[in-house]
Amino acid sequence: MTEKPERKKPNRKARRGRGEGGIRYREDKQLWVAEVRTGGKRVSVYGTSKVEVQEKLRKLHNDVASGIGRPSNLTVGQWLTQWLALVKPTVEPGTYRPYEINCRLHITPHIGSMKLVQMKKVHVQALYSTLAKGGMSPAMQRKVGTTLVIALNEALDLELIPANPAVSRRTKRTRKPKADPPKFKILTPDELAVFLDAARIDRHYALYHTALDSGARPGELFALDWPDVDLDLGHLIITKSLEEIAGALRLKPAKTDKSRRRIDLSAETVKVLADHRKAMLAAGFISRPVFCDSEGGHIRLSNLHRDSFKPLLKRAGLPHMRLYDLRHTCATLLLLADVPAKVVSERLGHSTITLTMNTYSHVLPTMQKKAADALGKILGRQTLDKKAAGG
Repeated sequence: MTEKPERKKPNRKARRGRGEGGIRYREDKQLWVAEVRTGGKRVSVYGTSKVEVQEKLRKLHNDVASGIGRPSNLTVGQWLTQWLALVKPTVEPGTYRPYEINCRLHITPHIGSMKLVQMKKVHVQALYSTLAKGGMSPAMQRKVGTTLVIALNEALDLELIPANPAVSRRTKRTRKPKADPPKFKILTPDELAVFLDAARIDRHYALYHTALDSGARPGELFALDWPDVDLDLGHLIITKSLEEIAGALRLKPAKTDKSRRRIDLSAETVKVLADHRKAMLAAGFISRPVFCDSEGGHIRLSNLHRDSFKPLLKRAGLPHMRLYDLRHTCATLLLLADVPAKVVSERLGHSTITLTMNTYSHVLPTMQKKAADALGKILGRQTLDKKAAGG
């Protein structure tokens, strides 16, 4: 039996580097710790290594210099302003913008004047109640709550507050209003046929056809370039997405490995895309995005809805829906066709199969009925076979 090597203990007597402060190793916690005084209080900074504690100390000293390190006088509004400045360089513009809007319009006006260290759970619940009385939907309240939780978690990491009042200490989960399941319009197979028939005369027919087949997000389709489409092998590659922030269009890389994916296309969609490519070549747009506006530029979703999608729905006699609902239609019809949920999840680029099943829970009753009928046939055959055998 091979003996385990003896764990080497950290050298606690090593000479302190310049600016390290009183960093020492605590045997009882098996962590490195440094104690500093800020805002008239002694604060302990912990880490699994001396380097980690050094980094936390540097950040804490910088925060103190910028005014963040006076927790006793800091208001919620002041902290949110400073937190936004800290987080802005670290997140995507599409992530930062909702943070800023939620802080400016929904959090600061209601609880911004109170002291950060005095904030309790009752104040968070009061915020939700106020937002609800103002007509805000539970789903939107949850988004505001998420922003608050993230901001307060940062304050907790900096030890400006002893605990996050927006999170349950017992479950470690965020206590937010319960939101209703998302509602979206799904085209039935008959409606789908009507929609595509009406779309044939539209210059964006190939976009709509590809959206229904691939289940890709609108932004992912808008960002496609021709090198991303392989007509010979019959697939497209998703590596990026187009987003619009405050009127400005921006290409951004796919967030996760699940989002970066290959989507196999039907033979009919490949044919539609081949015809579309010929039309783009004739128009001199072959070096532009696969799906572009009349000038060869990237498509703006609002313009597409106004100039093409809404008139198309009206022409087809179909109810109002969003372009995103073509993605939902694709997923729903695939699940109803007994395509494995894992395959559908990978096609959509969902992070987990759980997200897929939660999003399309409306399909589950039909799938359960089909499963029960199939099982009933199997059991019925077993009974008949047993009787035939004289059992």
